Amino acid sequence: MRPKVLVLIKGLGLGGAERLLVDSLPFLDRTQFDYHVGYLLPWKRFLVDELERAGIPVHCLGGASCPNGAAPPPTRSWKALTLLPQALRRLVALQRRERFDVIQADLPVAGILARLAGRWSAVPIVYTEHNVQERYHSITRWANAATYGWNRRVLAVSGEVAASIERSGLRERTRVVTLPNGVPVEQIRAEAALTHGLRAELNIPEHHLVVGTVAVFRSQKRLDDWLQVASRVAARRADVTFLMVGGGPLESDVRRQIDGLGLAHCVRTPGFRPDGRRLMGLMDVYLMTSEFEGLPIALLEAMTLGKPVVSTDVGGIPEVLQRGLTGLLTPVGAVAQLADSVIQLLNDEALRTRMGRMGAARVESEYHVRRRVEAIEHLYHQVIDEAAA
Repeated sequence: MRPKVLVLIKGLGLGGAERLLVDSLPFLDRTQFDYHVGYLLPWKRFLVDELERAGIPVHCLGGASCPNGAAPPPTRSWKALTLLPQALRRLVALQRRERFDVIQADLPVAGILARLAGRWSAVPIVYTEHNVQERYHSITRWANAATYGWNRRVLAVSGEVAASIERSGLRERTRVVTLPNGVPVEQIRAEAALTHGLRAELNIPEHHLVVGTVAVFRSQKRLDDWLQVASRVAARRADVTFLMVGGGPLESDVRRQIDGLGLAHCVRTPGFRPDGRRLMGLMDVYLMTSEFEGLPIALLEAMTLGKPVVSTDVGGIPEVLQRGLTGLLTPVGAVAQLADSVIQLLNDEALRTRMGRMGAARVESEYHVRRRVEAIEHLYHQVIDEAAA
């Protein structure tokens, strides 16, 4: 009988951790493991259909479902917290019914609930840490730390994330393994090749170069800096269109800033798109201005497509992006330096091509999601055997 694995995550929206889950599907060894997915926030269900089409049972653990299978988001963020006791009860009931052999939890809230349920049912927990501890809310950090020793393993998505665990005094409570994120290289390239008609759809002139990003619009991404960079670049080159793919809590703020900077003529904001990789295929330079990161999936996707990257020097980014070889790195908030780096790449096609090729080769050899899945499944066997000993 195959061991049963529950992958537990806060939501199934369009964030990097969620995308990583779906991208792993073709590489899962389902002859060895019986996979299920659980999620906590019923209004974040964008990827549910894709999982179910792949034959993965999906369990919504938080909130009452609406007739259409979704649920409206709460009007205030604190109301989401009221779902957690119910989600824990449902998780315990699900574990009692399905008897999972291991629970894989991603992100702190799911990790905390998994550890509480695992403590009750003696199921081993494998937890993926996607970010540095210092950036979590103080309550999240406290609850994470209080239960951290109940993890059987912790997977840190970058060396900097692992170092943050150590700085916080949590490494001594459990076994930590650094396992970088990965991407499905061949699938990304196939999707990004389908760019026919996109320039016309987005009103991007054929002769324009494109500087872009794909992101959830939240404060972490410092999109005000991103637009300040765009403003400086636009003042020096009139043949550039800026493409911001995504949406989120700060979407209205972003649109107001675009208008305030007089950039409406050259910035495109198509919103969340299921074909985001197609839009990434249009980009000549990929620009990130984040204040903090773990190891961004979108960065790996851009590099897979041979896009030279300009980014802030945070989190696991410098572990992947080799300074001066596959992209250009700057300090957080260094808007003038970021703009100069973008201009440098826009002005030098040979440099863009060389950096892009080196970045693509690096991701293909070291950050393919297949490698990550194989390592995790090997780990599942280990922790299941340890729990049975």
